[in-house]
Amino acid sequence: MSGESKKLEFLYLSHADVVKVGLTVSESVQLVTQSFSEHGKGQVENPPKPGVHPQPDAFIHAMPAYLKESGICGIKWVSGVPANVPKRLPTIAGLIVLNDVTTGLPLAVLDGTYITALRTSAASGLAARHLARPDAQVLGIVGTGVQGKYHTLVLRHVLPSIKTIKLFDTWKPSIESYLKEIKPVLGEGVKVEVMDSIEQVLTGSDVVVTATGKLLEPVFFEKWVKPGALVLPVHCAGWEKDVLTKMDMVVVDDWPQFVSMVESVYTPLPSKDSVPTLGEVVIGRKPGRQSNDQRIINFNVGLAVHDIIVASKVVEKAKQMGLGTTLEFMNLGCPIPLPKMM
Repeated sequence: MSGESKKLEFLYLSHADVVKVGLTVSESVQLVTQSFSEHGKGQVENPPKPGVHPQPDAFIHAMPAYLKESGICGIKWVSGVPANVPKRLPTIAGLIVLNDVTTGLPLAVLDGTYITALRTSAASGLAARHLARPDAQVLGIVGTGVQGKYHTLVLRHVLPSIKTIKLFDTWKPSIESYLKEIKPVLGEGVKVEVMDSIEQVLTGSDVVVTATGKLLEPVFFEKWVKPGALVLPVHCAGWEKDVLTKMDMVVVDDWPQFVSMVESVYTPLPSKDSVPTLGEVVIGRKPGRQSNDQRIINFNVGLAVHDIIVASKVVEKAKQMGLGTTLEFMNLGCPIPLPKMM
């Protein structure tokens, strides 16, 4: 290189930078529609997420993905620690790295916490668009934390027919926070009711979201689910062991990852051929809802393709807005030195 110095750089976006980009609910649903579409066509690499478990009820997962049509790839390193709640720390936190698909070099490093919350609820919103009854009026939310709030906004966006929202949470401050933040956004046309039990939330709801922390025992039961309802478990556990055989239709985001995460939780598992992926439904390869009485449960256990496509859009918009910090990754003019022996 004739002694010339060439620096390789990447963009760093903090949590504040990512939030400031201002990605909307509508944009998020559009982005996961694209990632689900590519997944349904088999145009992605999205291996089941490996992880470590430094605490009994916690995880740290690695989530790599490559979207061939979009030409983007990267990885999310994300933790889930329920014990953080009383410490006033995020339960879910993560970083996303985007890489150049040609050179493999890092393009950006950014907060993945906000993106995780946004894309998780957007995936459920897309599911509701294809799997819920279009005339759904009652939304049931069990767990009123971040995902309970985000799911409310996304589902009201894709299902404007919703007029009643029923809530349950065992932690009173969470309900108070939900009511303070969400009720003003919904407006007076939507009735919000705080219920005394999970059963009261599930009974009579057209769409059910279970967004609690980690559950070791079943607290949700199929007998409470009305005909025609769509069930959206944000986390895998909490339903009775044989729920998959009791529902009329099971839809998943990714079969191998679904099996890896629920085979120790639910039994028996349905056959792979009987379970469409949401991506297959989105592209019309397999049917979604086929009758108004069908009870459907859709497990979106979390695909890295959603994180990467949303992160890519956030980086694109951040550059346009002049957000973030450019950091040096490597100076090619400086050869890699030999290490010291002692």
